[in-house]
Amino acid sequence: MITEQTERVNKTTSVPASQVGTVVAVCMRKEKGVPKYPQTEVTIGEYGVEGDYHSGPMRTRSNGNVEPNRRHVTLVAKEVFDDLNRELSTDIPAGGFGENILVEGLGDLSDIKEGDVLAFSSGVELEVTGQNDPCKNLMVYHNQVPKRAYGRRGLLTIVRSTGRLKPGDSITVRSSTGSAAQ
Repeated sequence: MITEQTERVNKTTSVPASQVGTVVAVCMRKEKGVPKYPQTEVTIGEYGVEGDYHSGPMRTRSNGNVEPNRRHVTLVAKEVFDDLNRELSTDIPAGGFGENILVEGLGDLSDIKEGDVLAFSSGVELEVTGQNDPCKNLMVYHNQVPKRAYGRRGLLTIVRSTGRLKPGDSITVRSSTGSAAQ
């Protein structure tokens, strides 16, 4: 039996990950919470967006446990915001899911796998560590956002190559096998 969430994920346009996407916004926030705020440019350091709350070698979970940070930089697809804004009559802004990078042209990002590499035209490279699960913080936009965003909240990544990112930079996905992801 197909669940309502699965049907919604499958309705979102998905494109081959080998296509080139574009950075729409780069965002950060010094303190915990959403939204993060769009910037003209960000510096991607060894452990994430410099100056961002989530940047650093260690991460404190909501239960208080401290662990190695496997979510230096987060990405979300603009296509998901467009779908949710249309479906729920909301206005989720860039940075609204707490993402550092908002991209378009790569579908909803759900087909990008752990270990795949996101290569940006600026030279920054990020390695995908997993999909980002929606949290209750997203209910500030609509109480259905966490449920409707399930499976398409975006990607968690770690930094492989540092540098600067800005809107307009291109992004290509390389599969963990070394070729363009399909």
